[in-house]
Amino acid sequence: MVGSMPPQVTDTDARFMAHDSLREGQVDMINDGFKVISEGGFLLANAPTGIGKTAASLSAALSVYQSRPGTSVLFLTDRQSQHRIVVNTVRSINARLSEGEPPITLVDMIGQNGMCVNDLALQHRSRFRQTCGELRATRQCKPFLADSPGLRLKVLDYPLHVDELVDHARKWSGSNGAQPTCPWKIARETAAQADILVCDYNHLFNEETRKSSLKAMGLEMEDMIVIIDEAHNLPNRIRRGLSRTLNDKLLRDSIAEMEEFCEEQEERGGEDTGPVLDATSSASRVRACEKVLRRFKNRLSKWNREQLDADRNTGDVGAEIEVRVDADQILSMLRQELASGLSGEQIGITELIGQLFLIQVDPDEDEDELATDRLATVLSILDRYAQSPAMCVVLNARGDENRITTHLLDPSIVSGEVFETVQGGVLMSGTLTPPEMYAESLGIPSVGPLSTESYSSPFLDERRPILIASDVTSLYSQRGPENTRKIRRHIQALLQNTPGHVAVFCQSYKMLEEVVEEADWPGRMLLIEARNWTKKRVDSAMQQLSDARERGTKVLIAGVYGGRLSEGVDYSNNILDAVVCVGIPVPPPSVPQDALREYIEKQHGRGKGWKYGAIQPAVNSVLQGMGRAIRKVEDRAFLLLVATRLLGGQYRTCLPSTLHTFTANDAKRTGRMVKRFFERLPEPAKGE
Repeated sequence: MVGSMPPQVTDTDARFMAHDSLREGQVDMINDGFKVISEGGFLLANAPTGIGKTAASLSAALSVYQSRPGTSVLFLTDRQSQHRIVVNTVRSINARLSEGEPPITLVDMIGQNGMCVNDLALQHRSRFRQTCGELRATRQCKPFLADSPGLRLKVLDYPLHVDELVDHARKWSGSNGAQPTCPWKIARETAAQADILVCDYNHLFNEETRKSSLKAMGLEMEDMIVIIDEAHNLPNRIRRGLSRTLNDKLLRDSIAEMEEFCEEQEERGGEDTGPVLDATSSASRVRACEKVLRRFKNRLSKWNREQLDADRNTGDVGAEIEVRVDADQILSMLRQELASGLSGEQIGITELIGQLFLIQVDPDEDEDELATDRLATVLSILDRYAQSPAMCVVLNARGDENRITTHLLDPSIVSGEVFETVQGGVLMSGTLTPPEMYAESLGIPSVGPLSTESYSSPFLDERRPILIASDVTSLYSQRGPENTRKIRRHIQALLQNTPGHVAVFCQSYKMLEEVVEEADWPGRMLLIEARNWTKKRVDSAMQQLSDARERGTKVLIAGVYGGRLSEGVDYSNNILDAVVCVGIPVPPPSVPQDALREYIEKQHGRGKGWKYGAIQPAVNSVLQGMGRAIRKVEDRAFLLLVATRLLGGQYRTCLPSTLHTFTANDAKRTGRMVKRFFERLPEPAKGE
């Protein structure tokens, strides 16, 4: 397969262009990616919004892919909005191919419950997994049983966004009339035949998902060129995947679920509903494991108290305490109970974990997973990483609650194997800064070529001025009523001179309350993020912004860094005229945070622990918030930073060298600069 060259593209050997001409910075990214992937290496691209990084990465990857029969391109993103951008980009590439050239084929998929066309998709997520598995295993799911070769051909004939695939599958008609088909099944069946598969990070970086999904789709890691979008999120995504909690409630709920499972089994006359640990009945074995967990629960509670008492100073009773503990000691107690608790039989932790995963009961409505599934997962993590210095296990006491949490310090423990296996690729983000930090953190192999590049975007300075308020602070030790009033004056000065919607992002919910919620904002409709906001609620807020613009109503929408509103949300159509970022979300001291910095110092060198473990991720969160307003090259927005630490020292060095700022020592200057900007650019960008 050979892609045609658009007429104005003359300075790159790569093919498959989505546009007739390339933007400044885009051609460099294409050339860098093409060269590095051709040699089996990786490009880590800090590429700002507007240069066309999706089109650039696809051009480079596809240009290498077309010369390597048997390979495939895997585009990974944790944002569903990005799926549509990839699909539209591939459609644009196909529209520019010469007549007779085969088009690029693509399969787009998300989680199984998100693609289900049955009513069971409305069920609780944990119950959905059980019900779906049961219906498929007993051949009772008609859409899953439906064989629709015509739909498979349609998927390969024209790139479909996952929502379009689901819609086609729901309305599909076969030779016998209406024949709704499982779109998740169709996607899996066609993935190996497509040039590109678009999916979530889990397909590569969750071992359990990787082993089950890739094998079922007929794909091998060794044959993949990977593109990872929003790659700044990948280290924490991997860390969160191995962050779990073990406490009395989890053990208690797991025991209750095991009791319920046994009662249901016994009511059926002892019939087994699934595989068991040996030839004895499933119910009797679960009863025995349940008793083991009861004793382990009591023993763990006593051990927790002993650990905390040893660490607690006189007079600290009732205070919150954190102490790092040894996972082996926890597992040793469980092994001892297993050895003595199952009629003298030697049952290991692995077998217990397997039994926990087999429990099937109706889940608690407040939980996404069964307690037994969550317990099995945390025991698996403790068992696997007990000897690893990359795992920090912490015992925390707050009031009457004691909990043990797992914290992965090194994401390369997971990602390193992936990057060593695949054929190369591109990791990209508008805040992949510095890219060298992510190369080290993710364990990008050094045996192949590695390029870490930051690309400039010439339009940003003109259409995205950045003002830092220098007379206020977000430091906790220096905050107070007068400082808060000054922050509000800066925000009010911006609001009074901004023609449309404004977003405010704060470093914590406490600061959000102090700065935004407790103040009056005349002439503004307020939308304030809460901790329990769901994706559905965020989608509703985006629609409210659009509707308010149509009515001429100005909105102040506010949230926190790392929350639902500051990352992973596509504020399309230049819907935000300005963004205010208050503070820098540097994590407070804690046992896992201290362990992370110490680990990074040992692994990557002196001085990197504080920067890699705390400052740079915090600054990158601010950069993410800033980036919500500018989503394409035509957009314009004013950015106000209430973070004086960014004016110098280590914090200033964490900002990209291409980012230029101004300062304002009072709210009046802020108002004047905002007014001048919108006098020059009064109208938001139009169109998609």
